[in-house]
Formats: sequence, structure tokens, C-alpha cells
Amino acid sequence: MSQRNHDLLKFYAACRVDDQVDFYERRSALFDRATSQGLAVSAVLLGFSTAAAALAGTAVAWATGWSAVATILPAVSTALAGYVALYAFDQQSKIYGDALKALRMISRAIPDPDSAPEGQTPERNIAGYVERVEGIFSQEQGQWGQLTSQIQATDQAKGG
Repeated sequence: MSQRNHDLLKFYAACRVDDQVDFYERRSALFDRATSQGLAVSAVLLGFSTAAAALAGTAVAWATGWSAVATILPAVSTALAGYVALYAFDQQSKIYGDALKALRMISRAIPDPDSAPEGQTPERNIAGYVERVEGIFSQEQGQWGQLTSQIQATDQAKGG
């Protein structure tokens, strides 16, 4: 019976827990990069806008063109910042990051398949571990519903 418990824990750890940890790491990193890239490009556009405005105020050739560039770039930068906010990249990264932290914490406490605390069988101890891990997944899924509701409430408040 104990070999079966070992095999079950090994299989569950490799095919469920480790797989989800890898997924959460990739997704969290992806959304962190998306947030950073969006904000960096927005900041660069605002910097170019400032330079174009400075050139538009001088007697340099194409002053009218620089004025147009100085007018357009802040709008593009604002649109990009709105896109980053609309897709809630930072909030998505946080949801994945929170689930990742919880999984890493619980995966340190893998039960011993040969023994159990007083009054429990090894099988019940393993079942409790699986229930805790699956609870993390359920909690992560619940946060997606909260994020969706939050985005919808924001849209309604803006008159959308």
C-alpha cells in the first residue's frame, strides 16, 4: 500500500503541482513584462513629445511638423497606457503570482506517504494535501471572477 501512496504523490506532484507552478511562473513573467514594456514605451513617447514640443518652440525648420508631433505623441502614449490598464496586466500578474506563492508554500509540506499524524491514515493525510492544493486552484479561479467584475464595474462607472 505504501508504494501506491509514493507513486500517487510522485504523479500528483509532477503532473499537477509542478505543471501548474511552471504555468504560473510563465504567465506571471509574461504579464510583468507586458506591464513594464507598456509603461516604458509610454514614457519614451512622452519624452519624445517633450523634445518635439521644445523643437516646435524654436525657429528650427519644420516647426509646424514638430508641433503636430508634440500634439500626437501624448495621445498615443495615453492610448497605450489605457491599453495596459484595460487588459489589467499587473492584476493578472498578481493573481498568478499569488497562486504561485501559495503552491510553493504548500508543496514544501508534502506529506510522508508512510506515516500520518495521530488519528489519521496515510491515505487521509494525502487526501488532505490534495484538497489543500486543489483549494489553491479554486481560489485562483475565484479571483478571475472578481477581476472581471471589477473591470465591468469600472466600465459602467465610466458610462461604457
